[in-house]
Amino acid sequence: MRSEIIRPYIERLIGQWLEAPAVATDDEGRYHVRVNTSGFIVEIVEYEPTLVRMWSPVVVGVEKTAALLDTLNGLNASGIGLRVFHTDDKVVLATELVAETLDAREMHFACHLLAGAAERLGPELVALHGGQTLFDTRDGELPPVDDRAVSPALTPGGYL
Repeated sequence: MRSEIIRPYIERLIGQWLEAPAVATDDEGRYHVRVNTSGFIVEIVEYEPTLVRMWSPVVVGVEKTAALLDTLNGLNASGIGLRVFHTDDKVVLATELVAETLDAREMHFACHLLAGAAERLGPELVALHGGQTLFDTRDGELPPVDDRAVSPALTPGGYL
């Protein structure tokens, strides 16, 4: 399934989940969704089969340490439907869905799962390991982070 076929459907599903009109895409065709101190990105991946990748940089500006990696490994071992990893100076939550079989229930579940995990884990990881959440609830401003630095690490085999 090609991205031009799935894109209007994905936009509709994101809009339904947000209970608002779908957000506009960035220059790379990705959708940025804000949820309190976190946010996530939805992108269509031309692969066979076509995938819908959803990912959230839940902590930015965090140093890779043995303690952090041990925490992330524990989360991966006990988690459901998401993986978490450190890349560059970020902790990222991610999942992929098969576009061809994607329905509203699955997309909404993935949005709730990712947003909920990001909101819960971001502040906890910051308290334990430093860094900051993607957004500060006091000012609503995005810290200076280039999410494109995360995206290449999410290619198959690039995250572990």
